[in-house]
Amino acid sequence: MNFATITLEQCLDIRQAVLWPHLERSASRVEGDESAAHFGVLFNAQVVSCLSVFIIGEKRCQIRKFATLQAYQQQGFGGFLFQSVLDKLMQDGVKTVTLDARTSAAGFYQRFGFTLEGETFYKKEVQYIRMSRTL
Repeated sequence: MNFATITLEQCLDIRQAVLWPHLERSASRVEGDESAAHFGVLFNAQVVSCLSVFIIGEKRCQIRKFATLQAYQQQGFGGFLFQSVLDKLMQDGVKTVTLDARTSAAGFYQRFGFTLEGETFYKKEVQYIRMSRTL
């Protein structure tokens, strides 16, 4: 398993398959994708997990669209990717990381020191909660 910078196109394939399988691939794009940094885990030369980092202010960023292919879930690929990205962000001088977590995944982020902020909300009929962490 290897941590790597990947392309937006590689991310879109995984986002659509995991997060929005009932929508067209283009629905997995978000504003700012072209200027975001995209990271993934390579396993047997295949990207199996990805996420994107968006700069939202001085020393602040937001992690968005974190997805791991179903066949590779609960095997440590996502945790490896997430910790690798947090380590890189810390090295790059980022101080605060935010994300909007699906409420079903909030426990995963809490294991990495993220805390809940505010009330739950909905996007595309999925319940989310804002979370953040100081690095």
